[in-house]
Amino acid sequence: MRLPRVLLLLACASALVGAAAGCGSGGGGTKYSGAKPDAWAATVCGALTDWAQGLQADSRTLSADLQNAKDISTVKAKFVVFLESASRSAGTMISKVKAAGPPAVKNGDELQSDLEGGLSAAKRSFEKAVAKAKALPTKDPQGFSTGVSNLGQDVEKELTATGEAFNKLGTKYNDKNLSEATSKEPSCSTLSGSSS
Repeated sequence: MRLPRVLLLLACASALVGAAAGCGSGGGGTKYSGAKPDAWAATVCGALTDWAQGLQADSRTLSADLQNAKDISTVKAKFVVFLESASRSAGTMISKVKAAGPPAVKNGDELQSDLEGGLSAAKRSFEKAVAKAKALPTKDPQGFSTGVSNLGQDVEKELTATGEAFNKLGTKYNDKNLSEATSKEPSCSTLSGSSS
């Protein structure tokens, strides 16, 4: 049995973290308090990369598990576990991003706040999806399939909107030092590559 939209959800999540890695592009030069841009980029992009890679691994596991699923109840249970894991791992990723603190660039506090807010919105998308997945019917195959499809569309829409907000962070927070730091950081490059 296949779950529609699971891989699309993953693509949206990868695009989201890829956009977050692109924060900062131009300007800069003055000393500000906070994490050095290189350290900030390494921590933030590292956390985002770990999250994206974890989602991809969990998705592969889910796809393999679903190949052997014989009934809707089993599919539902595995789907719920996948979404719960995505939510938990998003929480871990957000904790790591928070621990990085704001970058030592102009408006670094605001950038950090917007970044954390966007990532929290992505986590909430998965939390809502868990609740909806738990409510899916298991006695009606068509109803279950429609419910999974609708749920996937909801999460996709929310992650896409969050990704669009992230794309605006690079324009809103224009800093040469941060741009250079993210362009030199391998984990940021990994994220940019995963979003294409």
